[in-house]
Amino acid sequence: MAQTHGAVDLSQFASNNSENPREGQHVDPAGSDDFANAGVPMSATEGSEVVPGPFICDASEDTFDQVAETSLKVPVIIDLWAPWCGPCKQLGPILEELAREYHGRFQLVKINVDESPQLAQAFQAQSIPMVVALIGGRPAPLFQGAQPKAQIKPLIDQVLQIAAQAGLTGKMAGEADARQADPRTEEEKAVEALMEAGKLEEALEQAQKLLRNSPEEAARYQALVDKVSMAQRLHAEEGQDDSDPLVLADKFFQAGNEPQAFDLLLSLIAKSADEERDEYRQRLLELFRLSRNPDAVKLARQRLSRLLF
Repeated sequence: MAQTHGAVDLSQFASNNSENPREGQHVDPAGSDDFANAGVPMSATEGSEVVPGPFICDASEDTFDQVAETSLKVPVIIDLWAPWCGPCKQLGPILEELAREYHGRFQLVKINVDESPQLAQAFQAQSIPMVVALIGGRPAPLFQGAQPKAQIKPLIDQVLQIAAQAGLTGKMAGEADARQADPRTEEEKAVEALMEAGKLEEALEQAQKLLRNSPEEAARYQALVDKVSMAQRLHAEEGQDDSDPLVLADKFFQAGNEPQAFDLLLSLIAKSADEERDEYRQRLLELFRLSRNPDAVKLARQRLSRLLF
């Protein structure tokens, strides 16, 4: 029997969708027949409106009705995850950060597959994390596996463009969700604005100044310094081959494969002389501070302690 939840007949996931993407593979939603022939109800095309609800919310089988209804006015990005899933913990904060940055132009809905197995089955979630777009009640899988922010943002932009063409130009009001509050200080926002403008040297100077002048926030601003430094390195490393192991470690990290970056640096530390070992150790500690994968950091720190002591 088809499992239905409100405005969405979940049986369509099994019959009308294209095949689920393999892990790391993206789907261009513009090529989805489901989106091209969405058949959005007239009520969803009557102009922009502010839709009550948070930018980020959790949903289950009992509350999916509301998610489906929201998708008739505002595009929804669904994150299928589980507490035991390491890549899920890496991807989740990135999606939440994007939801805050887009300020309600889409709603991020997080579904714990352990608590909602019927939804996981309906979305054909063969592996997690899995991210799906829902526009006008019609789904399209976007990608599986942890992906870097730089690769996710263009997909969301495509989803928003398709939603606008279908007349879904609403915006979430954003109330009653502590996670939507931007955790950055005004100083951090200023530094990141310089980064986005390509003014990396000026951004580094400002970040280092914040670190010097705010010892009580040393961890926060050291992470900011590291972030700008890495952006400078990645810019300088563009076009370089992978013969330099530090360049390769950066590329692994930037691509979202943090454990492989950590493994590479740990192997270098294990077989290097003192001076080189310290250089690799400092780079590893920097990546620890930037990491969004606490489980991988914990394991790598344990290995580092065994190597050094």
